[in-house]
Amino acid sequence: MTELMNTTLVTIDGDLLDTTAHDANTFKGFGYLSCNNSSRLLLDYKAEQPASYRQILQILFGGPHPLMNMVKVELGDDANTSSGTEPATKRSAEEPANVLRGAGYQLIADAKRYHPQLKTSLLRWGEPGYLRPLWQAVKSADPDHNVSEDAYEPMYQLYKQTIVAAYQQFGYLFDYVDPDRNETKHPMYRWIKWFADRLHNDTDFPDGFPVAQYQHIKIIAADQNYETAFGDAMLTDRELLQRVAAVGYHYNTDDGPHKPYKRLADEQHHEVWYSEGIAPMTFGKYRVRASSGDGIGGKQSGLDVANRLIKSYVNSRRTFYIFQPAVSAYYPGVNYSHKELITANHPWSGYFEVDNVGLQVMKHFTDFAQAGWQESHPWRYLPSACGSRVGGTENLTENTAAPSYLTLVAPDKQDFSTVLVNDSAEPRTYTLQLRNLPAVGKPVTVWESRGPATGQAYDSGLKRQRETLVAKAGQLRVLVRSHSIVTATTLALANDPTVTYTRQVAPVTNDLLDVAESQDIFYQDDFGYAAKYLTQRGGTPRYTTDQGGAFEVEVREGQGVLRQQITEAERALDWEYSFAPNLTLGDDRWHNYTVAVTVRFDQQTQQNSPSGNYFGIGLYQVTDVKGRLESAPYVFKLATDGSCQLLKDDRVVGLAYVDGLDLAQPHHLRFGVRDNRLTASVDGQTVLAYVDTDNPHYSGRVKLGTGYYHTEISQIVIAKSAATDDVQYQRRDDLDERLTYRGDWQHVCGLGNTIWNRTLSTGTAGEKTQVAFDFTGTGFALYGKQMVTSRLAVSVDGHVLAPNFEPQRAADKAENAIFLGLPAVKHHVTITVTAGRYTLDAVGFYR
Repeated sequence: MTELMNTTLVTIDGDLLDTTAHDANTFKGFGYLSCNNSSRLLLDYKAEQPASYRQILQILFGGPHPLMNMVKVELGDDANTSSGTEPATKRSAEEPANVLRGAGYQLIADAKRYHPQLKTSLLRWGEPGYLRPLWQAVKSADPDHNVSEDAYEPMYQLYKQTIVAAYQQFGYLFDYVDPDRNETKHPMYRWIKWFADRLHNDTDFPDGFPVAQYQHIKIIAADQNYETAFGDAMLTDRELLQRVAAVGYHYNTDDGPHKPYKRLADEQHHEVWYSEGIAPMTFGKYRVRASSGDGIGGKQSGLDVANRLIKSYVNSRRTFYIFQPAVSAYYPGVNYSHKELITANHPWSGYFEVDNVGLQVMKHFTDFAQAGWQESHPWRYLPSACGSRVGGTENLTENTAAPSYLTLVAPDKQDFSTVLVNDSAEPRTYTLQLRNLPAVGKPVTVWESRGPATGQAYDSGLKRQRETLVAKAGQLRVLVRSHSIVTATTLALANDPTVTYTRQVAPVTNDLLDVAESQDIFYQDDFGYAAKYLTQRGGTPRYTTDQGGAFEVEVREGQGVLRQQITEAERALDWEYSFAPNLTLGDDRWHNYTVAVTVRFDQQTQQNSPSGNYFGIGLYQVTDVKGRLESAPYVFKLATDGSCQLLKDDRVVGLAYVDGLDLAQPHHLRFGVRDNRLTASVDGQTVLAYVDTDNPHYSGRVKLGTGYYHTEISQIVIAKSAATDDVQYQRRDDLDERLTYRGDWQHVCGLGNTIWNRTLSTGTAGEKTQVAFDFTGTGFALYGKQMVTSRLAVSVDGHVLAPNFEPQRAADKAENAIFLGLPAVKHHVTITVTAGRYTLDAVGFYR
């Protein structure tokens, strides 16, 4: 490769293609990591809205050019591993493995119906409680020597019995297993080798089980985060090298100081994976409105991820990129949320959202090359025709004008595709020099994705066939415009409907979770599920996501109850940390409601102090980075000693006591809010009331929480505080195309995960600093935390509603202003910033 100004020469020489390197240079495309609760709500899509579920699977796994070629699942431990809790398949050494808990294992089975060649991988993020005593030293500085070999067999049995159960239940066998902890800083080399030998020589299996196939499951290790020491160990430890077929690490695109991963691929022909990486953060439809002018590019954009894929191959020979997550089927607001290709958190309606920009950027790779492993004859990387000088090791935001390109060639050299990324403000030209390729005489079609022209739809520039070129003297010149991605390919795909761009949208609207408009409740559940429904879900309740512990439905005396399964003795050895058992339920647009719960306390389990055995209800949850009950801004807790607390923003604002609480009986707890007034009652008696006059909250989901006890819930009802109250039915992001701005605004993307879609718009006071929008309904809300004081002039339908309004401070994702009482017709709203700086995160509408 040579370079002159903004012109780069890339030589594509077929004689340099290595077709003997096994899977060290096969193009594998992308993988889907199902972990830490991220696929949980797909169980509800599958059961309640199967058409939406099938469409999601089709987008990711279907067609002749599937985007995803692996599902990697977490071996859960009933503790929060960053965004939620994945259930353990075994909670004791004696319990048979249950792969119906959680979504991951049946997700694989369902995905394989669309993509039969789909690969699978399994790893663990922590240890279930029954293994905690044996594995306590895994969190030490030298687990390789501090964990006794006595711990090995029980852990192996957890993996083995889970793999066998998945085969017996769903008919597939895992392809890869990582025996070590996710993102370990100290790989357990002795354990990995012991595990590999045990797996490859095990013969004790049920009749009919494919023993030989099991014995050939490959070892992938060590799934480190940034660290590269495992690569060095592979090169110096011959026994480790022989046992570990694939090596993977996360986020860092670069190799180690001694280039171990490059050497493992080039010299030892070992697979190297980008075994966990981000999906684009902030959907492209919002990015194109950012003040940065980066179009579909910028930090953590689709173009950034494309650059990571290229640079990670060039620098460290990673031939596979796994998204964490590809689908966010948990409620947003948890740690790392708003980082996905598909958002699926409305299973009651079946609504989901696709980042069409991020999806198509990734398809610039998979649509124009056969992806997979050696047995399926995939295309191969041509290292001499791949290059990246973009700066950075994770977010590739430095020197983005530098060359970034990747070439994939068919094994028979009859076709090739070169992907070119330019996430800068300056165009770059590439000259492709073709040599020793049967494909040299074929026309080369140039496909391009970039941001929209002024006034066009956000996706008007996605995956368009821009031109067809014919090599002259073996050369082609390809222009890559600013903030764009281009694929130059010999494949003739103009008439392939799976390649030409079609906007992917849900087949339904984003309806509120509301039992019926004529009733007074938003939602209720008595857990009286049909036996088949209950069995297929492994006891998973409808529309809930666990953030700590494990809440599962069981049948007791003919009645379904939601039981918290984890005691202190069964508590996991955390990956990092987790809090007491709690779950999240429902629609974050819910406003003015009361939660009524019938609960029975656990009298049998003796542990902790009396106040450790409690039941709590949280209202208006929208963020939950730590996975706590107290992430809800309003929380009511009743302990078995009768003590009660009311908390606001994690601070106690009320205390009470219930005399003579009979633990042998179920109790009826109610906790509700209307406007800024909160009331809590036990068995029909009001115990606490509170009026919030300091920056109150106005909408959000429900949280329920317990101590580490087998607490049982027999009914949940979320009732509207009054049938006449306005109901919020829709919310739009601040960078939604239906909001229009004038004047001095800064629109920023890629922010933190406690902000809607990671976007904010900040307006500085001025006569023309305005935002306007239309809606139909009785009122509207403005969302966004205020860093400084501001004043607004609010007009509706040309009439001034509030000439000098001061928004409240608010919290992230919360309302800073609500205006109700309008006629139930279509309205036009104009907000003018008249003083200070005003920050807008979203707008919500009421009916």
